[in-house]
Amino acid sequence: MTLPYRISFFLVAIIATEMSFLVLGPVYRQNAVFYFSFAPSDLTRPYKEVFDFQKYLMFISHGFIHLNVIHLTINVIALYLLGSSLKKLGKENLTFSILFFSTLGGAIFYYLFEPTSLVPLLGANCASFGLLAFVLSEELINRLRSRRSIYHMTYVLLIFIFGHILYFYAFSAISPTPIIWQGHLGAFIAGAALSLMSQKVP
Repeated sequence: MTLPYRISFFLVAIIATEMSFLVLGPVYRQNAVFYFSFAPSDLTRPYKEVFDFQKYLMFISHGFIHLNVIHLTINVIALYLLGSSLKKLGKENLTFSILFFSTLGGAIFYYLFEPTSLVPLLGANCASFGLLAFVLSEELINRLRSRRSIYHMTYVLLIFIFGHILYFYAFSAISPTPIIWQGHLGAFIAGAALSLMSQKVP
């Protein structure tokens, strides 16, 4: 399976980041989480800003930092599979927009729902959920246009919801921080919205 080159670059970036933490040691990961993850409370209180616009960069930089190798692996697999589906749809030109706005949308929703939270949002989860929403939305729209049954899509959505619940509990058992569902929701909405906006009017 081939990937849109922007997803390939993103995968290389997050894998290289994780490899550097493994080589340099846990202190560097801790510093990266401290300075570049997204915690809503950091926007409203005097904090650890080390350069101009750092608090705004966090809306995007959180997507490149992971808790551990397991966290990274889950996202790499999801991005690879969804990226391949995106190319099959012929929408690889939207790859950057999907990754960017999904990551941004996840952080914005997290801030809107939990503006005082100290728990950091990090990882490519938002990018994965945005891609998933885009791919599912494209399939749904194509089925509606061709007047094909959407029962299959209903099953897919139910499986996705059930799978996310399992993921929530399974990952919470191995993660020192809770799953931030607000970020997933924001990313999913962003991906679906991009699909709707990208449709050509017949």
